[in-house]
Amino acid sequence: MSWKDIRQAAVGGVEELATSRGKNNLVFYLVSRFIAVLLAVMLVDSAVAWLESVTFLPLLQGLTSAYSDLSLETTSVVSLLQWVLTLLRSIATSGAFPFSGLASQSAAIALVVVMLLLLAIPVVAGALVFADLVVRKVRVLQEQRERELAQIEQQRSQFITDIAHDLRTPLMAISGMSHAMADGLVRDEAQRDEYLQSICDKSDKMGELVNAVFDYTKLGSGSFELNREAVDLSQLLLREAAIAYTDAEDAGMQLTTCIPEERCPVFADQVQLSRVVANLITNGIRHNDRGCEVAVILVRQAGTAYVMVADTGIPIEGNAEDLFQPFAQGDAVRSMERGGSGLGLSICKKVADMHGFDLSIAQPYGRFTKAFVLKCPLME
Repeated sequence: MSWKDIRQAAVGGVEELATSRGKNNLVFYLVSRFIAVLLAVMLVDSAVAWLESVTFLPLLQGLTSAYSDLSLETTSVVSLLQWVLTLLRSIATSGAFPFSGLASQSAAIALVVVMLLLLAIPVVAGALVFADLVVRKVRVLQEQRERELAQIEQQRSQFITDIAHDLRTPLMAISGMSHAMADGLVRDEAQRDEYLQSICDKSDKMGELVNAVFDYTKLGSGSFELNREAVDLSQLLLREAAIAYTDAEDAGMQLTTCIPEERCPVFADQVQLSRVVANLITNGIRHNDRGCEVAVILVRQAGTAYVMVADTGIPIEGNAEDLFQPFAQGDAVRSMERGGSGLGLSICKKVADMHGFDLSIAQPYGRFTKAFVLKCPLME
């Protein structure tokens, strides 16, 4: 397969994964709804003021036509309040209402009150609508938070259960074989060596699991800090591919690379990023059958570097994103973790998230069965 063919397949997959997914922010939600309600209130108030100027204003001017200091040209809230203050000032200075009769006085005051109430109704209604929107949003966020807490608690319980299960199996085997040897039940030297080798293998597996759990919890503790610097992604990928080349040959697989020679700088923790790439390559070698191809591909596009670790091996059944969950359940998912701790891809996802990178899985991916895609912004 030529460089051009691999690049076209990689770019095609990149374009499918480049769509961003936004989430509503509470502040943006409140501000946008407030502006929308405010504009609606202003629009309705303007319409009410125009109707009042057409209907009530001529009537009010007729009732106060004999008094130039009580003239009213608009029906805004400010104008109406100024009119009321002028009326009160006239009462205070003259000691009596400046109208010809009690009926006209009462009608004018009642008309102004009605006009103020009509202008206040949209404001009150807008405040109630905005309050209802806020209450609904807070209720939705609260329910979402409760669901997230319940899910976190469930995942925590499942995490502990899976650790206990994966530790119990080799531990019981070690205990059984060591007791058999201690009780003198294993007299054959070849069988004794076989038991010792099995004990070593299972203890190594337990050690690997304990180390993986320690790394996983350390990354999620919040106290772990990345040592970020300028890292040449091209050289990092070539180095990790070279290290894994012998393992691929021993597994009867073909490890290919499609990495440009030019420098590809990213701002990252070199140790942790190397760990992510190494885990992805190891995952492809460990969890596929002999004869398949594992490819490490690097593509630069629009200020972003896309690292693809793809293979032609076993497709993933069900929800592929479940692979990033610790001790993911399901036969298809668990089969991907055979021979491993079950935490490798979860650690990769955590490290990528801490960097602000995006790690996802796509299948099929060009001519490959599947590909893990790491999206990294390039340094300027």
